[in-house]
Amino acid sequence: MYSAILDKISKYDKISIFRHQRPDGDAMFSALALAGFLEENFPEKTIKVAGEDEYDIISRNDEVPTSFIQESLAFVLDTSTSDRIDDDRALQASFIIKIDHHPIDDPYGGINLVDASAAACAQILAQMFLSEEFSSLKLSQKTCEYLYSGIVTDTINFRTTNVNSDTLLIASKLVREGDLQVAEIVETVMDKDIDHFILATKIRNRLKIKGHFGFIIFREKDLEKLGISQMEAKNNIDEIGKIKDLQIWSIASEKDGLFDVSVRSKRGHVINTVCTAYGGGGHRNAAACKKLNRKQLKTMYETLTKMSDEIPV
Repeated sequence: MYSAILDKISKYDKISIFRHQRPDGDAMFSALALAGFLEENFPEKTIKVAGEDEYDIISRNDEVPTSFIQESLAFVLDTSTSDRIDDDRALQASFIIKIDHHPIDDPYGGINLVDASAAACAQILAQMFLSEEFSSLKLSQKTCEYLYSGIVTDTINFRTTNVNSDTLLIASKLVREGDLQVAEIVETVMDKDIDHFILATKIRNRLKIKGHFGFIIFREKDLEKLGISQMEAKNNIDEIGKIKDLQIWSIASEKDGLFDVSVRSKRGHVINTVCTAYGGGGHRNAAACKKLNRKQLKTMYETLTKMSDEIPV
């Protein structure tokens, strides 16, 4: 498949790069890594990074005419379903390559490089760049740094349940190849400022626990009072996951009377099936769903509470 991707790159003068709505670190750093890699190795090609939403640490949103997209090879990164792309014009591209680490629910690409066992999209990109097929191409320090940052942010510095030997091997190769300063990278992408620390404290204080299930429900008025968006609320879900006694945890945030829900769990508690039942999806231990009404949210949380008290398989 790597050879097929290289062949497609060689045939297009215009390449567009997309990621999912409300990008996290993996989506944004993967986009930056791919853009930098292509610009360094194929200077004769025009590379555009599309998208409207921003990531709080670093972002790139180029102005991309529709005509450019229509004539381009499009890479869509870290986006499981086409309706989550942060620019639906991606589907108008001449050819689409999907690179993702979520379960294959929507194989919208002409080429689908998908590995649900990978801990991050950045890990899949790194594996491709380090492959024999790509060995003649330059892998710069900056590209390695972006890829390592993507892995670190999506695994919370290698703490998530989907981290395995392949993840650690690829990370070590990036450190060696790019001569990376690991501590500095982790500090840059993981440390928060004092305002965020104060906000996180307020969020943690709203935690409710039933059995071994912890959850926070933000009504619209709560978000307004805290001065945060749905995305900012969701991004604090890992603050709850540090509690030893919790097996499953969740944040739900309301907009226009409906709730977006993010769920996490410890190894053995498979929660993506629950989210799928409500129109969402994701990984075994990290999943989400959108636009649940109050009754659906109540029923879902009852299910997760019961599941949290069960002995994991």
